[in-house]
Amino acid sequence: MKQLFLAVMLCLSGIGYCQQKEAGYPTSQKELEQTIIALDAAAFDAYNNCDLEKSRTFFTEDVEFYHDKGGFMKGVDKLMESTKKNICGNPKQKIRREAVTDTFKVYPLDGYGAILTGDHLFYITENGKERLTGKAKFTHVWLLKDGKWKMARVLSYDHQGAQ
Repeated sequence: MKQLFLAVMLCLSGIGYCQQKEAGYPTSQKELEQTIIALDAAAFDAYNNCDLEKSRTFFTEDVEFYHDKGGFMKGVDKLMESTKKNICGNPKQKIRREAVTDTFKVYPLDGYGAILTGDHLFYITENGKERLTGKAKFTHVWLLKDGKWKMARVLSYDHQGAQ
């Protein structure tokens, strides 16, 4: 029995059950919130301006994107291809995502990441006129590795038309 207990304990310690804080992880909830909200704003500024090179830097290579209407996508290359085609592909139409900042909630993943949830609105500009086209909820999982924050999981759901 002692051998079984020792074997289980060794297995658990070997898979990183005791997570160490990543260097540079914010020391307070307020600092974490400021960091994650600023990163989210920068990531979607790049998205809104179709700066795909910059946008790419905000995601892990194996990012997973879940969309309740558009389905599942894995990998930063596929995400950038889709953004180029669907968001940035029509020069006569511009799509803009606007986060509703007073709906934000930031939850720590102690020492290695954070979860950001909230609502976002989507606008389309055609013929020089912008109009609200819909709203949805989002969840972003941000991970800190080697001093860099990146989105690893993106969920966009509960899409509704403009009301």
